[in-house]
Amino acid sequence: MIQSNILLNLQRQQYKRCGKLFFNLHNSINRKASIQRLCLSSFPSSSFLNFLPEVSDALSSSKGGKKPVVALESTIIAHGMPYPTNLELMKDLSDIFRSKEVIPAIIAIKNGVPHIGLTEEEILDLSQSGQEGRATKVTTRDLPFLMASGGSKNGNSHEGKGHVWGATTVASTMHLAHLAGISTFVTGGTGGVHRGGELSLDISSDLTELSKTPVVVISAGIKSILDIQKTLETLETLSVPTATYQSDEYPSFFSPHSGIQTPHRVENATEVANVFLTSKYKLKLSSGMLIAVPNTHPAGQAVENAIQESLNEVKELQIVGKDVTPYILKAVSEKTKGESLLSNIELVKRNAKIGADIAIAICKEENKFQEEEKDSNELHSELQEDESNTPSPSTVSSPSSKVIVMGGIVMDLIAKPKKGLKLILSTSNPGICFESDGGVGRNIAEVLGRLGAKPLLYSAIGGSSTSSSSGGGGDSIGQAMIARLTKECGVVVSPDSIHVASSSKNNDDTNNTHKNINSTRTATYLAILDHNSDLNVAIADMDIFQHIPIPSTEILQQADALVLDANPPLQSLVKAAINATSSTSTTTTKVFLDPTSVPKARIIGTCDELLKCISYAFPNLDELLAMADGWTDTNAELNEAKQDGLKTIKLASEELLKQMDPTEAHLIITLGCDGVMLASKKKKESNNNTKEKRKEFEFIHFPAKEGVNVENSTGAGDTLCGAFINGILNGKSERESVQIGMDAAILSLQCPDRAISPKLGRHF
Repeated sequence: MIQSNILLNLQRQQYKRCGKLFFNLHNSINRKASIQRLCLSSFPSSSFLNFLPEVSDALSSSKGGKKPVVALESTIIAHGMPYPTNLELMKDLSDIFRSKEVIPAIIAIKNGVPHIGLTEEEILDLSQSGQEGRATKVTTRDLPFLMASGGSKNGNSHEGKGHVWGATTVASTMHLAHLAGISTFVTGGTGGVHRGGELSLDISSDLTELSKTPVVVISAGIKSILDIQKTLETLETLSVPTATYQSDEYPSFFSPHSGIQTPHRVENATEVANVFLTSKYKLKLSSGMLIAVPNTHPAGQAVENAIQESLNEVKELQIVGKDVTPYILKAVSEKTKGESLLSNIELVKRNAKIGADIAIAICKEENKFQEEEKDSNELHSELQEDESNTPSPSTVSSPSSKVIVMGGIVMDLIAKPKKGLKLILSTSNPGICFESDGGVGRNIAEVLGRLGAKPLLYSAIGGSSTSSSSGGGGDSIGQAMIARLTKECGVVVSPDSIHVASSSKNNDDTNNTHKNINSTRTATYLAILDHNSDLNVAIADMDIFQHIPIPSTEILQQADALVLDANPPLQSLVKAAINATSSTSTTTTKVFLDPTSVPKARIIGTCDELLKCISYAFPNLDELLAMADGWTDTNAELNEAKQDGLKTIKLASEELLKQMDPTEAHLIITLGCDGVMLASKKKKESNNNTKEKRKEFEFIHFPAKEGVNVENSTGAGDTLCGAFINGILNGKSERESVQIGMDAAILSLQCPDRAISPKLGRHF
């Protein structure tokens, strides 16, 4: 994950639109069309690059975020394969990339001008240029000469048919891709240290470029005619992150086996993206990254055997220098009867499939970082106004939403013993500590947001930094949490829905310093879990909740649901609930309540004004008994009542349901490992024929699913609550919604480092 305080240097200004080109080789390759090109004149370092419009559009952050782009070298087209095999391969690669919504960008020098992406006509011309003598192999050192001469070695324009091409190698393709803002490059194989290179110093410039250019190169490994071991040692010396995809053995290009252990192993595209972005943004390394993908084509090992035979022949015939590679390639082709070309084609395709996934993963993380940076800057200017200059919530318009959540935003600090150890009180315990975004209201809003409900959140965060004696302000913490909610989770906020506290240093009442400091910090919750990941004890610093704003009556009465946690002041909860359920409302707004804690549940249980507005409440067993007015007044009575089990649950539920919404009310009672109880009060209906009344109360027990590996229980109840509410909003019955909520809660129970599982949106 890229930290939000790291500057991203790939942000692009809006590009001039010069028409749209779709590169689709299924269509006629000979179609004649005038293609308008785009030059990035706003960037001095890349103004000489000629971009294909669809590539520049994909790289532009001004069109809703960058899209994944993969660079391709042009040497493989001009010199690596014969025509028309090379052209057919480019068509196949295009299909692979576009099937994953990735844009391919072939990089080449045309008449002295670097091109980032080619048209169909240009690809056709390039594929024929090698055999016609119009293409020159160009590595990084050759670029200035070719560009200065307009593509001709002697500085004159080419007079023959077709264009003069500079076919880029791995090194030059990397360099130009980086200038263009492309982070992913797919090729066949990379260069390295030649056999005997310790004497001849014949070492590919690919390695030098990898050491200084931050681009991920996906290949089938180092070409096997080279010295793989010495190449890996050189890469280590140059500090180039090097890994093999899903293998512990480094491949030898055609064969997945070399007998050499890989420096590192990566399992998937996300892991590659995380390593690359950590190297680039956190560690500030300038190097690229080399990912070797083992060739799985069945002919690969036979080709590798032919290469080894040819290498022995080179020694016997005393062939040296630049004549070695052409001899080996010709000999291998003859020995394998063309199988080497077929295997080469297949390994490039495999590299393309994996490279596309890597490009998608890198693009996703970089876009996320750009959005967080933009959002953080906007929040700083929008939400940090002095409170005296901020209009009251009732006078500022907010975005409308079908569901309003009013509750706490909390930074959760969680600690639990290491696996296999039990918690020992009054001493230090070996364990695991982590922090995560929390707060009942915030958590429920995240669940609803991830499920597509677009909830509007009303809460409070710390304001400008407090004095040093306060232990630090919570401004950056609160703003970062809001940024993550809005950009990652689909939660809606507005300036009047989020209270930003003023610093205590502006308050002249020195006698109340401690109180003022607490009320200017973003709320913090410290929880100690036992060996079963259940809560043992917690400390809550939440004075700022006294300032959570109340949604306007207009906003409330346009919503289908108002979700309350018990963190705001009681009078605020009462006012919001009454305004939401007012008879003047044009819609029926249902009020959902999470009592949050036993002390707050007791307070709510004595407030008839609030209870009669509540249609749904989500207590655990302790909170249920505390809420049932007059049922238990002390912890001793509560514990005694719990011993009676199901009978107690039903009696307490009936007591509480009588005080709730007079038309219809429901309790969703969480019972830990015993599952969930749904207690409902239905409308009384009489049957004129039998004169029998339907039962007023109904109880349904949902057992907990067995075999769930519990990693973290802090957000399970909030997940159940949010998913249940989303089910009701989508027309599901209470019974169906409980099951949906329980299934969703399992995902959060299995999430070790976050209260709410980020997998919710993909599963529901």
